[in-house]
Amino acid sequence: MTDADVAAQPPAAPSVGRRGGGAAAPYRRGYTSPRGLRDQLAAAHRTKLWRTVCAALADHTVAGGLALLVAWLWVRAAPLWGMSLALPASMVIARHLRGLENLVHEGSHYNWTRHHRRTNDILAFSMAALPTGQRLRNYRDSHLLHHGQFGTDADPDLRRYRELGIEGISRESLLGFASQVAVLLLRYQRGWLRELRMDIGAISAPVIWSIVAVGCPATLWLGPTGGVVAAGAWLTSMLVILPVIRFIAEADEHSYSDSSTVFDATITNTGWVQRFLFHPHGDGYHTVHHMWPGIPHHTLVRIHRLLMAEDEKFASRIRTRTRVLSGPRPLQAVT
Repeated sequence: MTDADVAAQPPAAPSVGRRGGGAAAPYRRGYTSPRGLRDQLAAAHRTKLWRTVCAALADHTVAGGLALLVAWLWVRAAPLWGMSLALPASMVIARHLRGLENLVHEGSHYNWTRHHRRTNDILAFSMAALPTGQRLRNYRDSHLLHHGQFGTDADPDLRRYRELGIEGISRESLLGFASQVAVLLLRYQRGWLRELRMDIGAISAPVIWSIVAVGCPATLWLGPTGGVVAAGAWLTSMLVILPVIRFIAEADEHSYSDSSTVFDATITNTGWVQRFLFHPHGDGYHTVHHMWPGIPHHTLVRIHRLLMAEDEKFASRIRTRTRVLSGPRPLQAVT
């Protein structure tokens, strides 16, 4: 979807809030960039395939390397160290799997390489979607509905927000936040699995990947026990920890109930924990992404900073969250 596609969305009827349904028409965009910055914004849509490939390789290297390290400690060095490192290592592995999921998102917008779309899809599928159990085409169909029908009943993100009551999650304390996330996570996972229930390939792909890409090398190096430990660390990250990271990340991104434009309903998450753990590869700069979906991940931060410095309207109105346990910056009146 191009900038023009987003800007051409029809005006939205006012949102009826979380108790009702979605808006009758997609939310209007709600922001116009300054004329003096439009050349820079146009240039920012240029993709750099090598940077995205390097980002994916880095995620694989760190995740696979940590799984092998845990297996090596467990089998050869100090089993107690291996056992104690398993959980924190699995959290870091899950973070890099989340990074791969964000690169699937990039692939859905042809942000790996815009002018070679077949290459875009082959690389995004093989390097990011396959190991995380996603179908790029299905993801693209659903995600472009989120952009094109933002705030309507056809918006899959709004449906999820309504079904789970995501905007009602309290962030006043860590215990309260964690307990609500734990309660909602089962329902969230049921919905995720419901979408995949007829797709045996997508379900089995991460298991096969963990065996072939992680377990087999560890077995050759450390024997069968090492293979089981390494593949187990990867699968634990994928099946247990990644859903928690994904759910919190998705809950960070929008505030539909108090907004009637895409700009005002979208949250930018700038805290360092959010940028490292929940929103890798620039995913936290969500307002810029929704205004210009064709800007690739490696340019989002630069454009965010440019607009914050050069456009007072953008800087005064953008809704941000700087900590996980905080609400978004209050909605500002449009002047």
